[in-house]
Amino acid sequence: MSSQMPLRRQVFVLVAAGAVLGIVYNSMGLASHPPRGIPWVAAKAALPSLEDMGPADSAMSAPGGELGAPGGGSPPSSAPTSVSPATTADRPLAGSTGTSGAPPAGAATTRPAPGDARPTSPAGSGAVPEPRRAAPLPFIPDSDQPIQVQIATVKRFFDARAALFLDARDPAEYEKGHIPGAIRLTSAEAQNEPERTKALPVQGRPTIVYCEGGTCEASLDLARFLLESGFKKVLVYMGGYPEWDAAGHPVERGSGR
Repeated sequence: MSSQMPLRRQVFVLVAAGAVLGIVYNSMGLASHPPRGIPWVAAKAALPSLEDMGPADSAMSAPGGELGAPGGGSPPSSAPTSVSPATTADRPLAGSTGTSGAPPAGAATTRPAPGDARPTSPAGSGAVPEPRRAAPLPFIPDSDQPIQVQIATVKRFFDARAALFLDARDPAEYEKGHIPGAIRLTSAEAQNEPERTKALPVQGRPTIVYCEGGTCEASLDLARFLLESGFKKVLVYMGGYPEWDAAGHPVERGSGR
């Protein structure tokens, strides 16, 4: 019995040393950017939210977006500089020779209805109303971690065709229904087939990744791998396809891409 003690002690020392080395290695991995270790406590990662980054970051315009002067200002007025400051209703009509600033008798001017932001113009002048302005899309900063995004913002990017959508689910789930135009790509496929990742048609757009929502981690895994592969603007739609479908937004079925 006593002859076996040294062997047991040696085994214990080796196991203890391996455990210590494993803890140290894992701690170093968790401290790296992006983290590569195994979290000590299993918890869902708290990602920064694009919606919480504030309106000051809203600088990316949708296609056909802001019109007018640079910086999103209003178009310059075409009124002559000789006309004294006055309200639209008090300015003389085009071609009028009056000097009092009031329109001639019998003349009429159009006025906007309450809440109507369209510019006023003299009746019959043939002036073209100012085109509607598209709301700017949120600015997405370069980040070394995924940024979560909510359904309303996802829909804005979808309508503007201003993002690359990636579906991180398996083929069967994808064929049952997916966001139109989304490319199916799992994290394992991206890692095993790097040429597929390189061939993604990013074209300067942000990337929105989604899966089944809830406790599904597939979108997070893919988003992290994309960031490790050099992607800079990666958003994770946490609600996933079930929320998109339940909201009545467009869906596409079949193998697609």
